[in-house]
Amino acid sequence: MNNPSRLSRRTRLRAAGLTCSVFALVLSAGCAADSSGSDNGKAVIRFNWWGYDARHEMTKQMVALFEKEHPNIDVQVEYSNWDDYWKKLSTSAAAGDMPDVLQITDPFMFSYIDNGQLLDLKKYKDLLHTDKLTENSMAMTTVKGGLYGLPAGDSAFGVAVDPAAFKKAGVPVPDDTKWSWDDYVETATALSKKQPGLVGSVMELYPNMLGVWLRQHGEDFWTEDGSDIGFTEKTVADYWKWVLKLRDSGGTTSAEAAVEAQSAGAGIEQNLVATHKAAMTEMSVTQLGALETAAQRETKLLLFPGEDGASQVGAYTKPGIWYGASARTKHPKEAAELIDFLVNSPEANKIQKFDRGVPVNPDVIKAIRPVLSPAEKRIADYLARINALKPTAVHMSNAKAGPSVPDTFKRINEDVLFNRLSPKEAAKKFISEIKSQM
Repeated sequence: MNNPSRLSRRTRLRAAGLTCSVFALVLSAGCAADSSGSDNGKAVIRFNWWGYDARHEMTKQMVALFEKEHPNIDVQVEYSNWDDYWKKLSTSAAAGDMPDVLQITDPFMFSYIDNGQLLDLKKYKDLLHTDKLTENSMAMTTVKGGLYGLPAGDSAFGVAVDPAAFKKAGVPVPDDTKWSWDDYVETATALSKKQPGLVGSVMELYPNMLGVWLRQHGEDFWTEDGSDIGFTEKTVADYWKWVLKLRDSGGTTSAEAAVEAQSAGAGIEQNLVATHKAAMTEMSVTQLGALETAAQRETKLLLFPGEDGASQVGAYTKPGIWYGASARTKHPKEAAELIDFLVNSPEANKIQKFDRGVPVNPDVIKAIRPVLSPAEKRIADYLARINALKPTAVHMSNAKAGPSVPDTFKRINEDVLFNRLSPKEAAKKFISEIKSQM
């Protein structure tokens, strides 16, 4: 849920709604064939992705390298920002003209899978080198015996701490193999009390911590097949009780300040750790480089609290982006070759490094390590540390209700922070609203 997870969640929901309405049109209307074909004996395939200017330039370099190694294939590139990407994809799906190769992500991809619009890559397994890719990284795109995407790269969430702030406050950096959720609150409180102008922790407004909390209690957002919610009212209520404990401790930002910053669209560069106003923040670890560039000093990645003694490992790694292909492509083999290249080519990944997450193939990581920055090496080491814990795979989202969860959580979480709902009332409402979308 590498990262686009923090970009325009309301827009995601609108895009998902548009996608679902378009699917109904696709099922009831005739579809045109994909426009890609052949040019002067070359197979012409279209490759579409979302991103920003730097990603666009890197990806075009990767495509040029692929075309050099595959002179029989001409790749036509198409790219846009996050918002426009999903609108265009919905429109092209309605017209039966999806790009041959495309970026996909959860939970939106599940509707495309359910409607038969993504190619089953298992049919071209002889062209795909998946033996070095972890099962967890492919779990979400392995559906009903088919494989509908290969991971562009893994990411994870964690707690970034500023050792310099800890040192100045005279508070030791916690041992993350042992600290508890209560220890987190106590540490945040001590930092705020001992260092004027510093808060111990940035207030958590996203469901990332909740996901870890659920897993540590033997639950998940969804059942394994995504057919139903996978958590209980009590476990979510207990999480919100912890949130209120953190809020009331004085160890974090006020609810008003946190919500205001979120509403203003503050990015990682404006995070309070980056501006030296907080000592701890939850974050997607692939943002570490940007955080440290803004802060102009090194941070340290810690596991979330509560792992010691938990019923199962709460931490996890998962792709934020997969590469998939249109089920209607005229060139499925060439599409599979491009996907394999993007995932497994060391030369391609030397160009993009961790832009789409940490490469899942360990041979690729080994090959590109000499060109990684110190922050990128620490990100790779952090993911390796999580994988050594042998976490279970994150369960796939429900195709219908999954896209609504981030916005639903955000709204109800604010109700808890502003005392409009008790934790128990919030948990009940959270479950009711998710179920109403299924």
